[in-house]
Amino acid sequence: MKKGIAALVCAGMITLTGCYGSNACFEKLHKWNGTLGNKWLNSIVHFFLNIFGVYIICLGLIDGLVLNTIEFWTGSNPLASGDSYFEQDAQGNSIAAVKNSDGTMSVEVTTAAGEKANLTLQRDENVVRALDAEGNLVAQYNIEK
Repeated sequence: MKKGIAALVCAGMITLTGCYGSNACFEKLHKWNGTLGNKWLNSIVHFFLNIFGVYIICLGLIDGLVLNTIEFWTGSNPLASGDSYFEQDAQGNSIAAVKNSDGTMSVEVTTAAGEKANLTLQRDENVVRALDAEGNLVAQYNIEK
């Protein structure tokens, strides 16, 4: 009976995660492996991480059962904080963003002329809000489901 309940709980956790998440633990491990050195060292470490099941543990157990479940229910993955994004267009305009631990995003937009704007993005279930440095609402986008 106890084994049946435990199996049901584990199956429920897997299905209730929405089957998809940011897989932050796996991504951080994979990015770390890419910083070790040349392609030969990266390949050897990748091989051993696969042989010893480290990738499987990160992706299946830590991400799949724990972190993606947290992300599904709260909207934020605890390990994903600190993730960053940067892009620059052909005219020299750029955007830089970093995910904060509370699930918000800090964004800095820089024009080609050097003008900067700092925003904070907040997301509720189906609304994304852009706030200026003083916390005033600058823009809002409704996400249709």
